[in-house]
Amino acid sequence: MIATSATARRAGDSRKLATLMRHVERSVDSALGADEAAARIRRYVSEHDAPPDDRVAFGRLCTVVFAQGIGYEAVAARAGGFAEAFSGFDPDAVATYDPKRVESLLQAPIVRNAAKINACVENARRWVALAKTHGTYLGRIAGAAAADDPTTGWTALSGVLREDFVHLGESTAGQVLKHIGFFTAFAHPGARRVVERLGFIGADAAAPTLQKLLGGAAQRLGRDPYALEGTLALFAGIGPCKKKPACDACELADRCPSANVSA
Repeated sequence: MIATSATARRAGDSRKLATLMRHVERSVDSALGADEAAARIRRYVSEHDAPPDDRVAFGRLCTVVFAQGIGYEAVAARAGGFAEAFSGFDPDAVATYDPKRVESLLQAPIVRNAAKINACVENARRWVALAKTHGTYLGRIAGAAAADDPTTGWTALSGVLREDFVHLGESTAGQVLKHIGFFTAFAHPGARRVVERLGFIGADAAAPTLQKLLGGAAQRLGRDPYALEGTLALFAGIGPCKKKPACDACELADRCPSANVSA
């Protein structure tokens, strides 16, 4: 009975969130323009979808490493420079970088952080070594994922990444997994802020709780869950639900517990 009640509550929350998404989407379209909003959502989905090969997956690992502390937009703004500096993120090529080549990257049009540059080169060497054993590194990930549980946020798989690579903490490993298609591994902070303020989750809720809620709402709407999360992230970043909210300008104000408290 308890499990049934919890399942019914989650289904109800997914239904309610799905209903509210039309207001969120309208707000985002109003702030950015429908075409720009759609382009940003497509980019968010493409940056997180399951990668087709090791090169793309390795590139996302490097992106997460470089984004720590500065944000993904800062890395995206230098995408061309990163691709050139790291040989199109071909792990076999990056694994051959010698100290002279690494030093030259400190003059490249990228984020010039020696620790992060060295981490990506070392990770390329580890990637190549592991790929030789498993056929591809993505093959190793697939094997480890088969023994893990998405409802816990892929905790065992996160441990595999932290064991395999340098410069990865628990949060960073979760972000890498999120960027290669493991949706419940990490929750976007902005999307979480919106859903938390709307009263669907508490401040202490684990990331998989939020991600399962988003997945349920996306399924009801017939949307990609990354697209729904990306929309909420935009609403949190450029809409009325910034860190300092503008509740008086928000379409959800009359439905939002946080807005009612601050009124």
